[in-house]
Amino acid sequence: MERKRFLAVVMTVMMVISMIPSMVFAAAPSGELGGKLKIKGLAAVGVVVSADYAKVTPEGVTDEDFTFSWSRQTGEKELTQVGTEKTYTITQDDLGCRLVLDLTPVDGSGLTGILTAKTLEVAATEEEAKAVEQEAEDTQQTETADGTENAQLEETADGTENAQLEETADNAEGSQDSENQDVDRTEDVQQNAGNEQEDDSQNTKGQPEETTEGTDDSQMKIYTEDQLQVDENGNVQTDGSEKDQKTYEATATVEDSEDQICDFGTVKSDLEDVEAQYVQITNTGNENLNFQEISPEHFMVQDITEPLSAGESVSVWIQPREGLEPGEYDDMITYRTEEGIEVSFEAKIAVEGEDDSSDDEDLKPSDEPSAEPTETPDDSEAPSAGDNADASLEAQSLDVNTGSLNFSDIEENYTQANETLSVTVTNTGDGTVTLKIPKSDYFEVMNEDGSEAVSGIQIAKGDSLMFMVQPKTGLTKGDYSDTLIFESEEDSEVAAQVTAEVSVKEAEQEQITAVQADPESFSYDDLKEGYDTPEATTITLTNTGNTTVSLMQPYAEYFDIGELSASVLEPGDSAAFTAVPVTGLKVGNYLDSIQIAQTSSEGQEDVLTTIKASATVSEVKKIYKLSVTPEELNFGKAKEGYSEAPEAQKVTVTNEGNTNVTLNAPSGKNFKIGKLSATELAPGESCTFKIRPKEGLKAGSYTESVVIDNEQQISAEVKVQFTVKATRKAKIADPADNKITGISSDGYTTQSKITFTAVGAGMDNESPGKGDVRYVPYNWKVINTNSWSSAPYTAAFGITKAGTYTLTVTFDRQKYNGSEWKNTGEQDTKQVNFSITQAQTVTATPTPQPNGASAKTAVKTGDTTNITPFVIILAIAAGCIVGVVVYKRRKK
Repeated sequence: MERKRFLAVVMTVMMVISMIPSMVFAAAPSGELGGKLKIKGLAAVGVVVSADYAKVTPEGVTDEDFTFSWSRQTGEKELTQVGTEKTYTITQDDLGCRLVLDLTPVDGSGLTGILTAKTLEVAATEEEAKAVEQEAEDTQQTETADGTENAQLEETADGTENAQLEETADNAEGSQDSENQDVDRTEDVQQNAGNEQEDDSQNTKGQPEETTEGTDDSQMKIYTEDQLQVDENGNVQTDGSEKDQKTYEATATVEDSEDQICDFGTVKSDLEDVEAQYVQITNTGNENLNFQEISPEHFMVQDITEPLSAGESVSVWIQPREGLEPGEYDDMITYRTEEGIEVSFEAKIAVEGEDDSSDDEDLKPSDEPSAEPTETPDDSEAPSAGDNADASLEAQSLDVNTGSLNFSDIEENYTQANETLSVTVTNTGDGTVTLKIPKSDYFEVMNEDGSEAVSGIQIAKGDSLMFMVQPKTGLTKGDYSDTLIFESEEDSEVAAQVTAEVSVKEAEQEQITAVQADPESFSYDDLKEGYDTPEATTITLTNTGNTTVSLMQPYAEYFDIGELSASVLEPGDSAAFTAVPVTGLKVGNYLDSIQIAQTSSEGQEDVLTTIKASATVSEVKKIYKLSVTPEELNFGKAKEGYSEAPEAQKVTVTNEGNTNVTLNAPSGKNFKIGKLSATELAPGESCTFKIRPKEGLKAGSYTESVVIDNEQQISAEVKVQFTVKATRKAKIADPADNKITGISSDGYTTQSKITFTAVGAGMDNESPGKGDVRYVPYNWKVINTNSWSSAPYTAAFGITKAGTYTLTVTFDRQKYNGSEWKNTGEQDTKQVNFSITQAQTVTATPTPQPNGASAKTAVKTGDTTNITPFVIILAIAAGCIVGVVVYKRRKK
């Protein structure tokens, strides 16, 4: 018996040991990550933050189960990794950004999915971070108290965000009747997620069950990544209050006014010339506004007759009403809408009255009051325009400091008056006078600085202006007198006058005979032997005396002299002739004196002036020089395989030497050279030829120097250039490559967040060329149509009603014009179908698996312990049991 007991104890111990791997497996956490990941620590520079997964499911996870990734969010979705440890010390570079923590299970841990958490924007100090955190909490509490929908951002185990519409208790109670179906739909989602609540379930009793027929916009809501939230149970939430809440708001902005006041200033009683001012009315809400007609008492305003859409503005005019009595008006103009919104601005104007200066003495008999009672004008009535004019005229007065200006006698034929006298005009009236300057045939009136005096000068009360007066040039012999009247432009009767007098006497002149030559000398110093006749020099002769002269034709030995253009010259008159060296002068120096003379009354020849003329002829040295125009030719660019060569260009060759040259025909390697238009060039002559690239040149850059030489061993060259570009074929994307990725063929539930990506054909063309074609995702539709404005072309949505749906994505066809992509107006669409099933509440119940060790697919435990020793022990224990049984049977 003791032997049997001992054997039984041994077998029991071995069986217990063999069960240890199963117990270890049951204790290790495994499955899909869920719950809520948090970041511990304030979002401030210098603070150490860490991962807090106290509320992460399954329970029991440790640091060894995960890898950590800290990222800095610099844009809406732009992430830059900054750390891979459980903790992270916030740096100055993180200031103003949000930090994102991604928690990923390590390989072999038995866990799946990804959890993500975000901080608030990083502040400079911990105090600022606390203030930001408190402000966020206060805002969330305020929104909850007002009955708005709350949103919390949490990550599910598979790294996606689910959306569920959960209303607050106050909002549900306040809108139970009008939004009953939404409450039912919300409560169904909550129940399916495993969050059954007794009170909510009672509210849903008796409500009709929704079907896939009659699908409308209420079945689906599109959320951004920031709006998608997940609660602790893995259910989707979202804050829909900011789109569902209607707001009616408007503002008024007065153009060119910082105080927002339409101030028309001070005006006379006649308001016809007052210009309108403009006010901009802006709808700052999210709903249309319908404005009512208004009619202010003292101002006319423009009515807003059309509905004003959200975000739009309209400019309306405002103007004072005609007939306003003198006084000050300050009104508040208010526009009202049918929705109960008021928007106001201030309008001001001051209207001046005019004094009535007429009195009873001026009344004519016909103007006397009649027997009928009439209204007596009060002091505020304005005087008539005529009264104002009379008062103004009576206030004007002018005076001068002298009544006469007596000039000294001047001789006839004077070139300029040698005396100038002044007169001072003073405004002795009560107001400003606009002065009119007198006009005279004999005298000039000038300003004090000698410039011409012009009417329109204003003289203020008590001020004076000095004017200078002098006789005009050209007065002939005689006595001259004129009255100079300085008068007001407002009234010619307001004037001051002064009398100016001068006498012009006959001048006694002596007889002067003089002729001036221009130039007085000339020379030709650069003549070469065998020269051609150079350009002649023109000499002008002017009679500078006071008597008439009769000129003789001049002559010279070494110069050819042209005929005089005139032989008789009155004082001041001119005549001209030409002079040029005679042809054929040999090497040497030549000097001539060309005499200008006249025949006197006694028949003698009087020389009036002499002109020096010289010429130098030197030996000719042979010079050989060629030039080309242009010196460079650029034929531009052509694509390889061009069918027609560029048009030929002309080159001009010029002999700039002094000796004849004989040209040789130029040639080129890659360019065709035309024939010379001439091969013999005298000095100064030119010829031409044409150049163009040859046909069929391969891709490359061609540069040559085309040389034009001659028998005299001199040359000129023209540089030619032509580029052949390799042909580039346009990249035309195939619309068949447009696709939609991310939609699962296994379908989704009413609690799923569906994420997909639209991929346009040719979007990977990072170096486009002209003519390239690509497709860019434009919009997508399941129930509603939603558009993308820029990459990434990814979207997420959730559908709360079971059924089969179609996702349609539209792609715009774009063509590259060499600088940017442009839509061609063509589009392509791609579709994918998916199904939505109602989410069910699942209670996990373990099911025993017979002969589990031999199953084809064993359950993964996440425990990496080697179980081979335990299996051996279990086999030994089983063998012992079999041995005992056999032993007992044999013994019996």
